Amino acid sequence: MGKWKVVSVGLGPVGASIAKLAVKRNSQIEIVGAVDSDPKLVGKDLGSVLGLDKNTGISIQKDGKDLYKRADIVLHATASFLSTAKTQLLEFCENGVDVVSTCEELSYPWFNHAEIAKELDSSAKKNNVTLLGTGVNPGFVLDALAVTMSGVCQSVSEIRATRILDATKRRVPFQMKVGIGLSLDKFEENVRTGKFGHIGLPESLAMTCASMGVEVDKIDQRISPKIATAPVKTEQFGVVEKGKVIGLVQDGNAFAKGKRLASYHIEMYAGASDPYDEIEFIGVPNISLRIPGGTPGDIATVAMIVNSIPRVIDSPAGLLTVKDLRPATSVLS
Repeated sequence: MGKWKVVSVGLGPVGASIAKLAVKRNSQIEIVGAVDSDPKLVGKDLGSVLGLDKNTGISIQKDGKDLYKRADIVLHATASFLSTAKTQLLEFCENGVDVVSTCEELSYPWFNHAEIAKELDSSAKKNNVTLLGTGVNPGFVLDALAVTMSGVCQSVSEIRATRILDATKRRVPFQMKVGIGLSLDKFEENVRTGKFGHIGLPESLAMTCASMGVEVDKIDQRISPKIATAPVKTEQFGVVEKGKVIGLVQDGNAFAKGKRLASYHIEMYAGASDPYDEIEFIGVPNISLRIPGGTPGDIATVAMIVNSIPRVIDSPAGLLTVKDLRPATSVLS
């Protein structure tokens, strides 16, 4: 079997790491193009942008329409919100190329963005294309992993999950997104925009419940600040003084017919001393899984995107989610 031909779209911190792993997997993957809207990157060799010790011969382009016809799949990492990513996703479909994307709202858009989901699904099927949104969260910890765990339960009455992480271990844009160093007033102002905090929690809740046969009719979500009780040293923001924000706490609950089916709790803040991921099923039997140290977010997201290439290429056309596909797998080396 020949190599999978890939176009990398979006070369920010995550997109560049995805492209770098794809280059590393050169026995399986051939990058045939790279696209980014940043004028500072356009025209540069992909190797220099990725910090490789040699050029790749791939010049970064502002527009990829001449590249997609040559590719099997696009690795897409430009936006968290479907309102921003929709036009790009439709362009990929119209050019007949499969897509695996980091767009959080694409992971399960049927609950919050049903009309866009229908449009994308229709275009994908019309053009014989598969679309998948995935990553570590959403994409794995609070959905794919939970879906898999549920298979050993005869019945489930409620799903509970907790994810605690040290935000300083993540990329700088992520640290900014959780509000490190902000005043309480500025934090609350950012929350009101609707573009702040962890994106994808409702998608994870709705997807996990749907995988077990229930379409939720209500999801509530609350974001609150994590306040420093003593000065906290950070590499990017200096010392965050007592009383300032060091991160956030985000809670989500999913309901159907007035019954709570799932409750997810996330804490993302500077200096978390005991990070972990935990999923618990109340059912027959009760079962829980804790991952000490948690799942490394940026590394795992990159892996999920690249490791999803074969399962997306092998899947039927349409807008799919991780609950529809076999698990992603890494490579033995």
